[in-house]
Amino acid sequence: MPKYFMTKIENTPSGASFTVTIGNEKTTEVEVDDWTPSNLPLSPSKINTFLQCPRNFYHRYIEKLPDKLTLHLFRGTIVHDILERIFDQEYKYPSQWRNGEPQEWAILEFRKQWEARKEKMPWLFQDPKIDADVMERETIDLLVNFCHRIEKKLYELVDWKVARSKDMALKQLRPHFAEMRIHNKNLSIRGIVDVVAKDFEGNISIVDYKTSKRYGHWLPEEYYRQLIIYALMYYEETGVVPKFAGIDWLRYDDIMFVAINDENLREARELIKGIHNEIKKRGDDVEQYEMVPQTLCRWCAFYKKPCKPKGIYSKKK
Repeated sequence: MPKYFMTKIENTPSGASFTVTIGNEKTTEVEVDDWTPSNLPLSPSKINTFLQCPRNFYHRYIEKLPDKLTLHLFRGTIVHDILERIFDQEYKYPSQWRNGEPQEWAILEFRKQWEARKEKMPWLFQDPKIDADVMERETIDLLVNFCHRIEKKLYELVDWKVARSKDMALKQLRPHFAEMRIHNKNLSIRGIVDVVAKDFEGNISIVDYKTSKRYGHWLPEEYYRQLIIYALMYYEETGVVPKFAGIDWLRYDDIMFVAINDENLREARELIKGIHNEIKKRGDDVEQYEMVPQTLCRWCAFYKKPCKPKGIYSKKK
């Protein structure tokens, strides 16, 4: 979480309250009992945007200014699409994974979509801050690593006697659901869960893919919020509490899990309600959505116009 912004949820005699703090200054405190949602449906990404910078949230979701498409976003879209479909390409046998058939399909599919977008939007690949050729090689590597990971786990699950055969192991590794879309009307929040996995004991885990870099060996606060919100959404949709929710760092062959319990489900619920209350209180007045100057400003679509933040990241005249 940026050092400029943090949230705090407290219990009060009348229920729960939601507090927003920027620096050392408390800005709002709103009771969240007996509440109705705002007119703006939320999502985990919208909530994180609001907590990182309310002004960015205003321009993007209330004013609805066009956001800029970046090569990073496009790469993430392709990878999510391929990983969603890779288990649906008739690769039902362990021998196919051992022979590299899913890997070959993933590479061909990536290159097809990559080249098609390069012809349609050449300007997207001409950003001087991004080496498109390096990103292409990195993306192919992470797709190959994902396929190798599945192949490796086929043997591990049998060796560890978790599965009696590689066929049973592959059935476990196949997602219970892929790209599960959830829209909770009571909390007015929607989102897409990348993977819902189910083990042999029937335990549910939620996994979100990330193609970005990992900074350190800890789970960033914004990803923790995202995971517990997804877990709550899944629980509200199915009545089943996931045992774990995790981030799959595709670059590093590493998954960071959070154990889901009543406490963090309650935390997620109160956070969603608190953000809705903030939006209702602030309305559509841009001045009520404060700027939070930070390093992320340089990558914001509204950095130069209309936001023009002043401070350590702006040039002095």
